[in-house]
Amino acid sequence: MMTASDYHTTLSNKVTGTWNLHNASLDLKKPLSFFTLLSSISGVIGQKGQANYSAANTFLDAFASYRLGKGLVAHSVDLGVIEDVGYVAEQGGMQTHFDDKQWIGINEYVLHKILGLSILQQTACINPASASQLITGIPVPQPADSELRYDARFSPLFRPDDGDANVSAANSAEEDVQTLLLLRKSGAQLPAILDAAVAAVGSKFEKTLRLTEPIEPGKSLSTYGLDSLSAVEFRNWIRMELGVEVTVFEITSASSLVGLCEKIVGKMQG
Repeated sequence: MMTASDYHTTLSNKVTGTWNLHNASLDLKKPLSFFTLLSSISGVIGQKGQANYSAANTFLDAFASYRLGKGLVAHSVDLGVIEDVGYVAEQGGMQTHFDDKQWIGINEYVLHKILGLSILQQTACINPASASQLITGIPVPQPADSELRYDARFSPLFRPDDGDANVSAANSAEEDVQTLLLLRKSGAQLPAILDAAVAAVGSKFEKTLRLTEPIEPGKSLSTYGLDSLSAVEFRNWIRMELGVEVTVFEITSASSLVGLCEKIVGKMQG
């Protein structure tokens, strides 16, 4: 739904603004002691409906590396959700749009500490591994049922030595999937397999789209806020958990949850 104008308006604020500050700093007679860029973990993880904002913050992260490569100070801070001050706090209710299993709130006191650390990294570097970028607001370790486990980039956030707790959480979260796979393996009748698929895929939809009510199997998926970005997540989940290849178009064009599950079960049976 985002227009090209919407995309570039948000993007230009950070891109053009950063270049302006960079060029102005080069005209100063005395070099800067620090150049901290306020980025966001939206540029690292991504956020539904915010491709423009995510891209703008990815630019800030890259620009910090660019300045360091030229021997200039720079540090990009990827902030999480600031809960008690700023836009999220002023709007009210915004926290419901963020998955608290992937994001952890930051208060103003912690924000000040983070900014102090960013300056320290540039004036007396204490950790060369994060000389250009500091990622905040992501809990470690991630819970076993976190959406991030489907992205190999975030594998270090999951600790295999957490053992039984992770296994238990994963088993609980994927119970519907296991039921579906067992029914398929046992040669159960098609209606039973389809019902299990509706339960498993419907549960995934409810969790990812953060629905407060169970999804209606015969209702259009688009009415629940399904977009192409969400569809990519569902495609990856279906591939990994069910071993079936479904395209993004097949997901977004499905008439309903039942219609999508009929296609998935058909491919599983094939």
